[in-house]
Amino acid sequence: MQIDKIDAVLLDLDGTIYYGTKLIPGAIETIQFFRQNEIDIYFTTNNSTKTRRQVFEKLIAMGVDCRFDEVLTSGYIAALYAKKNNLKDIYIFGSDNLHHEFEVQGIDTRQDEKAQNLLIGYAPDMTYEGLTSALHVALHAKCIMACNRERRFPGENQRIMPGCGAMTAPIEWCANRKCDVIIGKPSKMMIDVLVEKEKYSYERILVIGDTYESDVAMAKAAGSKSILLCQDDDCDKYTDTAVLRSIADVPCFFKK
Repeated sequence: MQIDKIDAVLLDLDGTIYYGTKLIPGAIETIQFFRQNEIDIYFTTNNSTKTRRQVFEKLIAMGVDCRFDEVLTSGYIAALYAKKNNLKDIYIFGSDNLHHEFEVQGIDTRQDEKAQNLLIGYAPDMTYEGLTSALHVALHAKCIMACNRERRFPGENQRIMPGCGAMTAPIEWCANRKCDVIIGKPSKMMIDVLVEKEKYSYERILVIGDTYESDVAMAKAAGSKSILLCQDDDCDKYTDTAVLRSIADVPCFFKK
């Protein structure tokens, strides 16, 4: 992989740039490396509990060189998808911040079981009653969207946490129906948005993340390059992507 064949890099956040509120060593230096090589950078996350603004402010507070328009969240991409496809009357099963992303785009949402469409986001504070309401919408919805189906992600102090899959799975099971659209990784929708807006070529985009089934899978779906950050004992089983131990190793990888 050659640095002069890359125009943009998509950096995962949880487990790649930080663990919860703790910045991962080498992240700042790697970002500086790409800036110095005039590579466009985007910060991506499947987590829909925070708005783009909140993620941006978190990165800035950590000392990360970041612009607001470089932040892509599954909630933001979901709002863009709904707007592009003229989806209205959407019941949102998720955080208040996910609602906010739709309000910013001027999209009609409806917290009523008669809503025509359903969006499932990461909802760590979900209740049984809320799950029940989402199910009732799913039973008749024209379209069921999910911010993602991620199994788990590394939280504070690298503690493994249930991902949005813990919200989508029970609704799909009880409604006996799969989601019609998956917004976040491993869907290539984040990359599609950038290609459409910035006119990148898919093969000149690099995805860096710590999860094969979301980060690398997104890159493969788009025909883009990828680097998997893996510390497991069996990392050598991944033969279809470059594999490094840490984000700190990325500059040296390109300088070889």
